[in-house]
Amino acid sequence: MSNPTLRLSTRVRGVTPYSTPVPDSPIDLALDANEGPPAPIDLAAIARLLPEGAIARYPSARALEASLAAQWSVEPQNVLVTSGGDDAIHRACQAVLEPGRDLILPVPTFEMIRRFATLAGANVIDIPWPRGPYPTARVREAISAQTSMIAIVSPNNPTGAVATRDDLERICRAAPHALVLVDAAYAEFADEDLTEAAIALPNTLVVRTFSKALGCAGIRVGYCIGRPDLITALRAAGGPYPVSALSLLVARHALKSSSRTLSRIVPRIREERTKLSHQLTRLGADVLPSQANFVFAQFKNAHSTWAALVSQGILVRRFSPASGLERCLRITLPGDASAFDRLTAAFETALRPQREGMLP
Repeated sequence: MSNPTLRLSTRVRGVTPYSTPVPDSPIDLALDANEGPPAPIDLAAIARLLPEGAIARYPSARALEASLAAQWSVEPQNVLVTSGGDDAIHRACQAVLEPGRDLILPVPTFEMIRRFATLAGANVIDIPWPRGPYPTARVREAISAQTSMIAIVSPNNPTGAVATRDDLERICRAAPHALVLVDAAYAEFADEDLTEAAIALPNTLVVRTFSKALGCAGIRVGYCIGRPDLITALRAAGGPYPVSALSLLVARHALKSSSRTLSRIVPRIREERTKLSHQLTRLGADVLPSQANFVFAQFKNAHSTWAALVSQGILVRRFSPASGLERCLRITLPGDASAFDRLTAAFETALRPQREGMLP
């Protein structure tokens, strides 16, 4: 008996699963996903701190939410812990978007925002943001009665460009009926963190994560900050227990040591960012100014550069032709001296032939 055709939702049929290029060669330095350097956490020791019977009970994120609320000087009802920052974005799209409503999305940007908006049935209005300042004027021109969400990803992924507090405030004033989604996943690496400014505004949702600067991508913990009625709606828009007991406990330890972690990691990443940007520019790449934990650049031949790095065991992010970024690569900064030296040496090997005109 043949398998019957399943009646999939039209929204799901229009969306492809998230995927990134996977090389055939072995990789021992993965710099393609923007994870931060590993947090100095003894996972085994933390696991022993789990209360007896914890694995038999559904976990509560209330203690972590209270700690995060204290950090940002808000009330616990203003905070929701989620399964990574993308879970918060998904919940936000479910809460405010539907057929007949619009998302204004400066592009290129974090691809999951479009995906979640499409799954909610919303119309996505693209505003070009290839480089430079946030396109505030064009975003404001696109605002209408149907606008229900506006995205501000700062620093932006994959370009590293940023919005300013003035950009944020002008957008919020121009669209008081819309939710302004502020994705601050890379804010620790930027000159200006928009979180406090956004919290003071009535129509924002700030999304943050433990995956980048705090080096805890594997525990899948993020959170969002917004007004209490919005946070209540987001709780209803997703599962009741999105994060495991062990992940919550690890996140609490990471939060307690966050000042030490950030003081060690952020200066190192910024230094690597400057050095790699200068090197790639010298080798002929068009490097965009970045305030994130990665460098984004256009190459004469991005595919051959990517392949040359892969042959040396290093994986960076390349993009499909459909994205319009096929000439670009995004390189996560390792935050480690020996790994960074290896990366820069690999680029010298990969790009010297291109610079000397030996490759098309």
